[in-house]
Amino acid sequence: MEDLSHWPLVVGVYREEATLQAYQAQLDSWQAWFVREQPFALLRVYATPGSLAHPEGSAAAGKSWLAQNRPLLQRWVIGMATVILPPQDYARLKNMQVEKAFGVPGGVFASVEEAIVWLQREVFEPAGMQVPIGAADVAA
Repeated sequence: MEDLSHWPLVVGVYREEATLQAYQAQLDSWQAWFVREQPFALLRVYATPGSLAHPEGSAAAGKSWLAQNRPLLQRWVIGMATVILPPQDYARLKNMQVEKAFGVPGGVFASVEEAIVWLQREVFEPAGMQVPIGAADVAA
């Protein structure tokens, strides 16, 4: 479940094995954020190898959702920092091009600290804001 208490920063820490039901619920959450019609950034933390799993059917659901929602994503998401804590998974995913995949500024990081520094420098500071959270506030 994502934490909205630091809006305009949405914080999601994922530990559980990914399921299609959880994946669909996550996509539904995006719809609720878009309805706010306010710019926001994301800090997504994948804490376990299982949280990175792609359950059967999720690729098709994600591709369909992205095709339908790319304009909203590009309109409202000002940045997306993805933290991959398992070292073997980070090594595999560190070169993922968030901007190419989603059409918004983003990056993949090995730690919450690195992600927050990037969010401040690349997303919040140019908008005249401060990241509303510190690394110690994220229970990874």
